[in-house]
Amino acid sequence: MSSVAKSRIVVLHLTKYGESSLILHAIDALSGRRSFLVRGIKRGNATAVFHPLAILDVVSAESPKSSLAWLREWEPAAELHDIRGNLLKGSVAMFLSEVLYRSFTSELADPQFFDWLCETVGRLDREEGSIANYPMWFLVSYAVQLGFRPDQPVEPQGIFTPTESDLLFTLLRSPFPEAMALSLSAQRRGEFSRKMLQYLSYHLGATIDAKSLDVLHEVLA
Repeated sequence: MSSVAKSRIVVLHLTKYGESSLILHAIDALSGRRSFLVRGIKRGNATAVFHPLAILDVVSAESPKSSLAWLREWEPAAELHDIRGNLLKGSVAMFLSEVLYRSFTSELADPQFFDWLCETVGRLDREEGSIANYPMWFLVSYAVQLGFRPDQPVEPQGIFTPTESDLLFTLLRSPFPEAMALSLSAQRRGEFSRKMLQYLSYHLGATIDAKSLDVLHEVLA
């Protein structure tokens, strides 16, 4: 007999499964990183609902015959109009979701982290000013949430140049509006983001190969 559960999830990635099904990779409020089978739906038709960083209220069912739960019902818990309709915000959301998909592996519930993630997604959707610095701010904030808040001097030695180290600590100390207002070139933002991915990879013990980073910084340049 299947067991049914209600929860809230943040969408990270979709993988095609068969002719008309998908595997949905997500972070679940009740159980951390999870994957769900979505039956009888084609990828193109799913994009509007299961877009990167979509926040959904879902009903899932688990069967003793399968290790993969399947989604029975889903509906948006937040509309996120700008992330769905704005090219720049959609590109940032794609990058953030890829970083999370390739790095967040905990299968334990973490209410504080989940609340932070939902607020981070909502903040991206609501922001009315420039979001060019948002990816950098996210990476620094994500490191803090994972327990990797850097102290002076930055560890491990050799990842950050002195200039990048100064920027890192500026982002750590600055309120969000001030972080967004920092005047930086696209090249410097891109280089710093790559160093933050190296920093996260070092502490997580796995390389975070975010393929969307180059495209993102072309869009935000």
